[in-house]
Amino acid sequence: MAEGKGTPVALRDRYLIYPERPLPELNAPNAQAFMAEDRREGGRSLFALISRPDLPTRTSVMRTLKGIQTAGLMQLNEWGVVYWPGAGRNLMALVYDRPAGGRVMAGMDAEFKRVDEYEIVRKAATPLINAMKETAQRNIVLRSIRPTNMFWMEPRDRIVLGDSALAPAAFEQPAVFETIETAMASPGGRGLGTFSDDLYALGVSLVMLMLGRNPVAGIDDYSLLQMKVAQTSYAVLVRDERLPLGMIEVLRGLLCDDPEERWTLETLDLWMSGRRLSPLQTKLDRRGARAYKFQNQDYYTCRELGMALVRHWDAGVVQVVEGRLELWLRRALEDKPRADTIAAVVRVAGDKRGAGDLALARSAMVLDPNAPIRYKTLSILPGGFGTALAISVAEQKEPKLWAECIIREVPKQWFENRTEYNPEWSQLDGTFKRLRNFLGQTAMGFGVERCLYDLNDTMPCQSPMVVKEYVLDLKELLPALDNAAKTADPKSWPIDRHIAAFIASRADFDIDKPLSSLSDADPSINSLAMLNLLALIQWRAGADARPGLGAWVAGLLGPAVAGFHSKERRQRMEKEIPKVGRTGNLVELFNLLDNAGERERDAYEFMNAQSEFNTIKQELTAIETGRVGRDDSARRLGQQIAAFVSAMVAMITLTALVVMELF
Repeated sequence: MAEGKGTPVALRDRYLIYPERPLPELNAPNAQAFMAEDRREGGRSLFALISRPDLPTRTSVMRTLKGIQTAGLMQLNEWGVVYWPGAGRNLMALVYDRPAGGRVMAGMDAEFKRVDEYEIVRKAATPLINAMKETAQRNIVLRSIRPTNMFWMEPRDRIVLGDSALAPAAFEQPAVFETIETAMASPGGRGLGTFSDDLYALGVSLVMLMLGRNPVAGIDDYSLLQMKVAQTSYAVLVRDERLPLGMIEVLRGLLCDDPEERWTLETLDLWMSGRRLSPLQTKLDRRGARAYKFQNQDYYTCRELGMALVRHWDAGVVQVVEGRLELWLRRALEDKPRADTIAAVVRVAGDKRGAGDLALARSAMVLDPNAPIRYKTLSILPGGFGTALAISVAEQKEPKLWAECIIREVPKQWFENRTEYNPEWSQLDGTFKRLRNFLGQTAMGFGVERCLYDLNDTMPCQSPMVVKEYVLDLKELLPALDNAAKTADPKSWPIDRHIAAFIASRADFDIDKPLSSLSDADPSINSLAMLNLLALIQWRAGADARPGLGAWVAGLLGPAVAGFHSKERRQRMEKEIPKVGRTGNLVELFNLLDNAGERERDAYEFMNAQSEFNTIKQELTAIETGRVGRDDSARRLGQQIAAFVSAMVAMITLTALVVMELF
């Protein structure tokens, strides 16, 4: 331990992180920075970022970028879960090389020393483009390119990009760095995005680096979006600023609002090699002959009007349902296909409950097909529903509206509105069908919890029992539950809705039978299903014995034991179960209770006992009702009559023989 630094936290037994040595100047929006050291190479300058506990991280990015050395990226040395004393729980930690030159831009409203026009290519554009090439080769979309996430690796030497892995993609990006389509979505609903989105953010960043400030500082996000739609991104960001003539071409290409026309990495390569490219022509949306008046504002284009209608949702519903939108499209914009579609949308929606909401949601898609899925206060791109739900859970908000959007098949309408085929959209459409099925089931392992883990494969289990353990994988679940057993109510179950959904989402083996039995009304069935699930995880993961968890589960198996008919067998089980439970072997515990031969013998013996009992019961009933005495009397009378009849027959026969002899 280094003197004066406090007690460190070890990551992978190599890196030491010092909770008492914060580095606030290196903080990320959703992570705190602390001093770090390398045990093997003591002279290195490092720092660590510690994540928020409730956000899904990008572990695939961590896995891919670890150890990569490239000029435009801050090097990621290691990552993993550590126990963080300040939070009293496990958190994700990343260890980076520490930039010596500090952050490029302290905040979105802060001014900083601009990068000279003669150095912008060498110190900023080249390293950042190289970083994007490196990550693109590994199929990683960064979604974190902005000057507030850039650092001078050495003072005024070269710029490197900071962390891109500790928060969901684009979640921390200010709206100015987002394209028109992604800026329309909520920060948590932007989705993974594309390389084209990164290139747009690079263009915005280059403008700010050359100006030494944010050219649209002080403008709120919605107003900025309106300006971009009306004037184009390039016109809004560059305006009359004095920028180097050599950079105008690349900025026009990167800030192009049409993703099909926006420059690519290949185009940037040509520009870097000195080749001049054809200038892009500015394209604006078709304008109506007269304005659409709504909420005391005039709107001339479909995109602008669509934004306004969904922003004022209830008033927008009235515009659609009463036919005003269709009329404007038909007369002012002379767009008959759109007008016909809107008319059909209203007609299909009818007057059933919530029809107006669906009509506006669908109409917004017709007005702007590239916009996010917009429903009431939601605005989410199809690939962003998982992150949006995770953010809702993190902020402890009820995801009712999120679920309603899926149940009412609003995403399906978005996919049906596509005019071209995209295999990714087909896959997403199938995902939403699966989510709708989950939401339609109330049993454990389904519902919103199942959607949460199915859509966020790096979301730690949010069950209160294990949330502090930061459980990302099934193999980590049993150790966490074993630890939870120390303080858990012995009458409570070690499986709740979150854990059941987490298991269902993460399991790569068949758990359908125990999962469905988990919500059975019969306690003897659901308790055995609970044990079955945990035993399957222990068996498949090859996990060590978990005595605490075993003892906890053993104490809950009374109903399963009561399922045996034999009192002797139940007594034997009641003695054996606690012993096996304390060994922590859940597989053995399950085999003890679910022994097929033992259950067959128990059932056979019970059937024989039932038969014997019924026979005895019938005899006792006969005695109690007096039937036995009457039966004996009848038997004696019958015997007397039979004897009399036999005697008479014998006498008649003898008489007949005598007569025959005489005659």
